Amino acid sequence: TVCPGDRLGRARHFKSGPGTHVKGGLVFSSLVGIISMEKDPQPTIRVDRSSNHNAVLSVGQAVLCRILRISTQQAVVEIVAFDAALSEPAVTEGGTRLPQFRPIAAFASATLPNGVIRKEDIRSGASEDVEVYSSFLPGDIVHAKILSLGDSRRYFLTTCEPELGVIRAICSSSGKHMVPLSWKEMQCPETKAKELRKCAKPVTISP
Repeated sequence: TVCPGDRLGRARHFKSGPGTHVKGGLVFSSLVGIISMEKDPQPTIRVDRSSNHNAVLSVGQAVLCRILRISTQQAVVEIVAFDAALSEPAVTEGGTRLPQFRPIAAFASATLPNGVIRKEDIRSGASEDVEVYSSFLPGDIVHAKILSLGDSRRYFLTTCEPELGVIRAICSSSGKHMVPLSWKEMQCPETKAKELRKCAKPVTISP
């Protein structure tokens, strides 16, 4: 499963197909879905969303979301995938149940569910010590949980648990995927530049 903004290959090697786009000579995913390849006649890379799962979101359920915008008090997100492990056979590793994320079935429409991560729900501890701008940036992919169903417009989400937080982020200078150094810092593997984030503790995510 790939997420929006994931780099899929170089445009000189692959033609951009449905569910992808080209930027700076690279092919990126435009949505959450499954990657596939066609050869007719030039290798064409595409991403297809799954229509086999209808997302029924509930309190405590894990989700993947993309940061849309941030302010001093909250981050607004769109939910792009949900943990279907509760309704499917469990996948475990060392006795721990692994998340099984599935794309939101309505991803291609304009009805992706929205959510909010409030300042006080970013991490444990005093909220006055938390800065939204040091935790997330627009475009980040975040592993979160549904805290409450919120209002008719959006869900309230939390990243307070150690395994919750940013799982994919792009370096603002190089455009490369960064890797976590600690729970609060990520680094670009190319430029070695460091950026602040509320990082998720690494966990295996079942496809």
